[in-house]
Amino acid sequence: MKLLRATVCLFLAGLMMSCSSDEPAPIPDLQPDLPGNSDKPIRKIVHSGSIESNYDWEFEYKDTRLVKAIGTLYNPASVDVQYASIISYSKDTIGISNSGDLMMKAVLNSENNIERLLVNKDEYHFVYSDGRLVSWDKTIKDLNFGAEALHARAFIEYKDGDIATITYSENNDDPTYYHCTPSSLYNANGLLPETLSKQLGCFGFEHLYYAGLLGKATRHLVATLQVDFPEEAKQEDYLLNFVYSVNKEEQVDLCNYTLNGEAASVNYYY
Repeated sequence: MKLLRATVCLFLAGLMMSCSSDEPAPIPDLQPDLPGNSDKPIRKIVHSGSIESNYDWEFEYKDTRLVKAIGTLYNPASVDVQYASIISYSKDTIGISNSGDLMMKAVLNSENNIERLLVNKDEYHFVYSDGRLVSWDKTIKDLNFGAEALHARAFIEYKDGDIATITYSENNDDPTYYHCTPSSLYNANGLLPETLSKQLGCFGFEHLYYAGLLGKATRHLVATLQVDFPEEAKQEDYLLNFVYSVNKEEQVDLCNYTLNGEAASVNYYY
């Protein structure tokens, strides 16, 4: 009898272990690859000087994920505008919750990059190759009448992992060309090229790029930017030269350049 009881107990224990082993392991939440490969991700970006409208940013991370961002529209000609954005992660998607009336909804591709983004009435579509953003377009939807209008698009070309040319156009006008020359400095912190957020399709939501959701970073920091306008634009072409400062930990902490004859700078904090 004792032998029978022992056999039954062993059988039941084995059955329980078999059942528990059949339960699927929990799927971890989405873990995007941040654009930089430094141990210290960027936490603050501050613009100063005579620059065009741009966003300053403060970032918060949890478990190597960017979970909160505060963006301040820096505009020398008007009052600054600020909003906060919370990013939540689930197994195969993200949620974006913003302060004020700014609504964002994202759809990810199989590589966990955003392929479709709705920003209020604006709808963005992003295309990638080898993990890098190669084109995007933006349409404006009239939610009352269901009409759509192409507002902007761009094509991005790379050479050896570095952004080489951005072909950008609005409202089906002739394109403006942005030619980038890489520096010798490796872009270890995954910084966005300055003055090009709009042309890279993320002006006002650069935090989604720094969260690792808009493709890989350009491999080296940009040394020069040549901008060539179409004739109809009646604007003069110009050249920007970027000069970087590196701290003792070999992280870029300052970018200086001159725009329209006036000095501008960007500080990065980690």
